[in-house]
Amino acid sequence: MSGRGRGGGAGSGYGGGGGGAGGAGSRPGSAYGGGGGGGGGYGGGGGGRGGGFDGGRGGGGGRGGGFDGGRGGGGGRGGGFDGGRGGGGYGGGGRGGGGGGGGGGGGGGVVSPQEGAARLEGVHRGAQTIKAPVNVEVNADGRPTAITRRPNYGTVGKAVNLLTNYFKLQMLPSFPRAAYHYDVSIKSADATSGGRGGATRGVRAYPVPPTTEMASMTISGEPAASEGEDLPPRLANRILSACAKENKWPQGAWRYDGRKNLFLPSQGIPPEVRDWKVTVPPRQGDRNDRPKSFVVTTKMVNVVDLSNLQTYLARQQQVAPRDAMQVLDIVIRHAFAVDPLCSVVGRGFFYPGDGVSSLSGGAELWSGLQQSFKLVDSGLMLNLDSAFAAFMSERPLPDLLAEMCNARDLSRVDINRLRSTARSLSGFKVAYPIKGGHLRKKALLGLSEAGASSTKFFNEKENKEMTVADYFKATGRPLRFPTLPCANVGDRRRPVYIPLELCNVVAGQRRMKLDAKQSANMIAAAKEDPGVKHQSVLKQAARVAETLNKAGTESCWGLKLNTEMLRPNGRVLPAPVLAYGDPQAFDVGSNGSWNLRNVKFVDPRKLESWAVVVLIPREAVDFDGEASLWDFLIDMCDGMAKCGMTVVDPVRRNSEVSPPVEFQSGRNQQTRGIEATMRAAADAAQRKYRKPAQLLLVVLPEPLTDDYKEVKRVSDMELGIPSQVVAGSKAKVGPRAGNKGGGPQYCANVAMKINNKLGGVNVALSGGLRYLPVLGGQGAVPFMVMGADVTHPTGAAARADVRDPSVAAVVASLDHTLGRWGSRVLLQTGRQEVITGMATATKELLLEFYRSNRNAKPQRLVMYRDGVSEGQFDQVLAEEYMAIRKACSELEPNYRPAITFIVVQKRHNTRLLPADNAGSDSKGNVLPGTVVDKGIVSPDAFDFYLNSHAGLQGTNKPAHYHVLIDEIGFGADGVQLLTYWLCYLYQRTTKSVSYCPPAYYADRAAFRGRTLLAAASSASDTASEAGSVRAGQQGGASAPARFAGISPQLSNVLYFM
Repeated sequence: MSGRGRGGGAGSGYGGGGGGAGGAGSRPGSAYGGGGGGGGGYGGGGGGRGGGFDGGRGGGGGRGGGFDGGRGGGGGRGGGFDGGRGGGGYGGGGRGGGGGGGGGGGGGGVVSPQEGAARLEGVHRGAQTIKAPVNVEVNADGRPTAITRRPNYGTVGKAVNLLTNYFKLQMLPSFPRAAYHYDVSIKSADATSGGRGGATRGVRAYPVPPTTEMASMTISGEPAASEGEDLPPRLANRILSACAKENKWPQGAWRYDGRKNLFLPSQGIPPEVRDWKVTVPPRQGDRNDRPKSFVVTTKMVNVVDLSNLQTYLARQQQVAPRDAMQVLDIVIRHAFAVDPLCSVVGRGFFYPGDGVSSLSGGAELWSGLQQSFKLVDSGLMLNLDSAFAAFMSERPLPDLLAEMCNARDLSRVDINRLRSTARSLSGFKVAYPIKGGHLRKKALLGLSEAGASSTKFFNEKENKEMTVADYFKATGRPLRFPTLPCANVGDRRRPVYIPLELCNVVAGQRRMKLDAKQSANMIAAAKEDPGVKHQSVLKQAARVAETLNKAGTESCWGLKLNTEMLRPNGRVLPAPVLAYGDPQAFDVGSNGSWNLRNVKFVDPRKLESWAVVVLIPREAVDFDGEASLWDFLIDMCDGMAKCGMTVVDPVRRNSEVSPPVEFQSGRNQQTRGIEATMRAAADAAQRKYRKPAQLLLVVLPEPLTDDYKEVKRVSDMELGIPSQVVAGSKAKVGPRAGNKGGGPQYCANVAMKINNKLGGVNVALSGGLRYLPVLGGQGAVPFMVMGADVTHPTGAAARADVRDPSVAAVVASLDHTLGRWGSRVLLQTGRQEVITGMATATKELLLEFYRSNRNAKPQRLVMYRDGVSEGQFDQVLAEEYMAIRKACSELEPNYRPAITFIVVQKRHNTRLLPADNAGSDSKGNVLPGTVVDKGIVSPDAFDFYLNSHAGLQGTNKPAHYHVLIDEIGFGADGVQLLTYWLCYLYQRTTKSVSYCPPAYYADRAAFRGRTLLAAASSASDTASEAGSVRAGQQGGASAPARFAGISPQLSNVLYFM
């Protein structure tokens, strides 16, 4: 079969100038159809029939810019990529408008297309490392054998001076060449002589205290461990300290991880199994403590080569020596673990009195520090950052309960309300006085059902029943508040009641669960401005250096911390020039923010069938004037029109025309369920417009509630109709309408989301493919950019007995504007990071690309993978990269596009700070586009840090990008510019975002999947759907992933925005 291509319209991209006749049709099964007109885009002539990608006939390309401005003809049915009809051309259909006025925020504004092109041409001329030779090592099966090495360094952009929270850890001449690793277990001396078993550090048991009463108590100091539990780390360190002293281990040299692992810089302990008997003296000043005897068992299990650290830093080996890094991490953490003033919580170290602030409700925020080792190209570094954690404040228990109940007089609070409030404190320790002037600390279970004057118990000593109040009165301690309930510090079967007025909350207990107010206060308090961050990091470095010195880290291990912040070299990359439908070239300025004033979307869609669903009572919104539904709808329709969208039945002043509106409740109306109300709205739109509803605009009183989850379940899983939720509090609708929100800016933001959900494109890069780094330019071939992420169950859903699934998402661009995206959401085994359904999802997305682009196959794939730690790089590359390869070969045996696989990391503690005003924004943060690829990066791997956004508050966190494999040939400038410019194409905002949109979209799609999973479980009384999900995941890590129940009608639009 052969075809004749039309001449391409004037313009850039894959289209190009006027073309001649199309060439002969390709053979069956080949990549494309017949030849296109010269420069006429991906489309062109008719395609030959065949399997795989081919089959069907692509229509002639029309005029236009982009890949191909025209529209493909109908495609024949077939296998593989075949089937369906040719889509609207790769990027076709969008019409560029004239120059026009307008202007964005932050010093940007409209520029002529010629000026925009000149700027972008200048960027490419100044970039010396856009591309690089491909250097990928694979085995005979095509599997990568090593991570891609750095080909070169970036050159483009303005040089800036920076500071970072890295501190050099000097390896002195006395630094050991090896660390001797011993396995350690600790047991009570009673257990070795046939005593009662209990918990161990390692494998044996520490005994339960000798009486039932004492077994449930905590005397001041360390709590006794229950059977099968580990010893508290601080007690374990005390035992080892005593053992080292008694048995003359190398003075101050041993380092212990608090569990089973002990390290020495020399073989100071015999290598064979050895039991060491030790007596731990009472804690100084603790009158309740007593000497305890233990047996410590040691055995040398390994010698860790520490010289590998220098070998790696000298670039003489590519793989970082993780075992050596683990040793150094334990060496540093040990210094804090043995500091009696320090509380160790997870990765954080906290000192009482350091920056304590109230969070309300008896919680207080402690500021501390966290550290991690970094082997970077400038040496061995300690990365220090602030850490924040909520703790219980030390105060009388009645005062805390009064604050939580918002009451001045606790005796006037209903006892049932008091008991309900106290349940949130269950498990926290309270201290109360006992005979001899001592304090006893025990965990609070709850409160008694009656006051102390009515709560009775049997006094065995007096052989009679009496009330708690009478007992204390008889012992010479009459209660001031006998009507208050008692604290139960026993258990439900054998309660132990203590009057509230005698109880004090013990300080320093970690408060894990916070209410909404406490969480908001914690987030606000933890946001340190750059200047504050600078000073706090320097303070932390001084404390760490002092702590390490006291612990003998320099004298015994040859490590010394330099307390000056590292000064890496940075560059500020040039921002892109953006394109809208009008204007065609838009300068965004230097602060990463602009607005939509006088701007038309690139591809504004028509809203031809829609309805409004109101989940606020009719009488609260159905009137004219302030806080009315109609006032908002007028602004909303006007906002969509200003962005270029066409809306059927737009609501206007002095007009009766409107879309169907369905209220959930109101006067003379029976309240309906959310699903019934939404179905009624969709049916009303179908009747009125004689076509299925394209959108349901849903008005909720507040966002992010259970009602929101139900709305998304119904729209995404049941109806297959996109829903746009607006909160009455933000849209100024209903009784909770706030003073802020609403108006043109809010409606423009909502319009962006609606246009995306209809399949439109809001913004693109000016010049299309011509200036897209590496992927565009002369001779460009079809490409697809992908993103992937996994969200894991949290809270109760993460328990081993629940086995809720993890939710994975894979997204992919469907046109050259990078504004249309398809997505697939999958459920897989809980807590599994590797995406087991990657091959299936990729195959479907490749098919969607093929259908959407006139039977063109992407020849380049760029994956931005979110959420992978460095320890998982090899596994993810081996499994997910190979899964993408498998998807390609299953569609066509010889189809082998070039793949670049990039990991995006956000969960790290690296911060970049400007060293002077030249690299600073108005808030003291580094500028958008600040990139670092020297000084704090891998000595050999291909990674960089990029701050792509302007922070709203606090200190910005750059994203860390790792190029794991590069078959396309990106140079440092190429991948950095591409990644940065993508951050301006996040379709729902007029700001550059903090990490690249492919990963961002995947994150949002996976989060939507998690929301739908919870909503689907709540929607069924029997939780049958969630149960079936869990039942299907019992196969362990090998259990296959399956698609979540999201409607296929939404799979190729940004419905999750």
